Amino acid sequence: MLVAMSGGVDSSVAAWLLKQQGYTCLGATMRLYDGEDAGAGAAGAELSGSAGTARACGNRADIEDARAVAERLGIPFTVIDCRARFERDVIEPFVRAYEAGLTPNPCAICNRRIKFGALLEHARELGCDYLATGHYARVARRAGDAGGAPVFELRRAQDVSKDQSYFLYGLTQDVLAHVLFPLGDLTKEGDVRRIAREQGFETAAKRDSQGICFVADNDFASFIERRRGQALPEGDVLDTAGTLLGRHRGAIRYTVGQRKGLGVAAAHPLYVTRIDARANTVTLSEEADLMAGALIADAWTWSVPATELEAALDRAGDAGLPVSARIRYHQQGQAACLKRAGDAERAGCTGEALRIDFADAQRAIAPGQAVVAYDGDTVLGGGRIVRAV
Repeated sequence: MLVAMSGGVDSSVAAWLLKQQGYTCLGATMRLYDGEDAGAGAAGAELSGSAGTARACGNRADIEDARAVAERLGIPFTVIDCRARFERDVIEPFVRAYEAGLTPNPCAICNRRIKFGALLEHARELGCDYLATGHYARVARRAGDAGGAPVFELRRAQDVSKDQSYFLYGLTQDVLAHVLFPLGDLTKEGDVRRIAREQGFETAAKRDSQGICFVADNDFASFIERRRGQALPEGDVLDTAGTLLGRHRGAIRYTVGQRKGLGVAAAHPLYVTRIDARANTVTLSEEADLMAGALIADAWTWSVPATELEAALDRAGDAGLPVSARIRYHQQGQAACLKRAGDAERAGCTGEALRIDFADAQRAIAPGQAVVAYDGDTVLGGGRIVRAV
């Protein structure tokens, strides 16, 4: 059993629980990013002053915290250098997505390609049957149809306030068959922190990580400026009629749905409704213009067997498959119908494209973010939002 140990309280308790259950455990921490090396050198640093400190997964302090817990538990511990892969598969795509006017979701990408990609590969190389992490989610096993292979279902955690299934939608059947989430049936404050205190773990009172781990202070624009070694280009702030309202210092400083910090004086509240990276413009409008009843998503991944869901979509036809969908992490599931996108709707899409129609209009559907479909507590799959329709 390879246990991913981030140096936080969740993975510390996960390792302790597995050892209590009799598993032979090997602790591992991935070194993903050197926060102190952020940016593009002195030229980039001059653009925005101090680069700050990115508290990335696998930084030196967290590695030592994880090592201390492993020593206390008496399990072997190793550090795996994944910096090159993290740079290639997470950071650079994150930057390019922002430069394209999207709002990316790097945590979902990191889970699929790094934590349950590179790390699971390493576990297999070591001969480990399972990879365990401190994520708040559950995996359930059920019999397959007609005596076929067993099916593994990714489900929401018992502690709804900490549930991370939204970020794990990219885990396929092959991955779920080899993953354990020991915290799935526990609560963070009532169980996990209590166990950590009882075991004397120094991580017991450690704060939860916030925001994007490799971006200091969640300042995406300054991070990208340092990385590219130049200031973001200025551009126009427009209304929906194309009237000039003001100027911006980089379109990626804005997010669909944003109201504050627009730098525009108006008699009534305005909101960001569109970001056009090619034209380098930001469009502002009324709050009503943020509402949309449907979206198109691409790069779709099924967590449940793809054959089951493809057949269900065939049966549902134009009416769509009833699901509960989430377009952001802390959102409650929204009643919706899922169906294949039409030919015209597939424009600009990569991979399988689906359309989701909501029972109630949704606010600020942001291209680049993840949309995840559920059947009750079970994750069906998810994809990347291309546009609201």
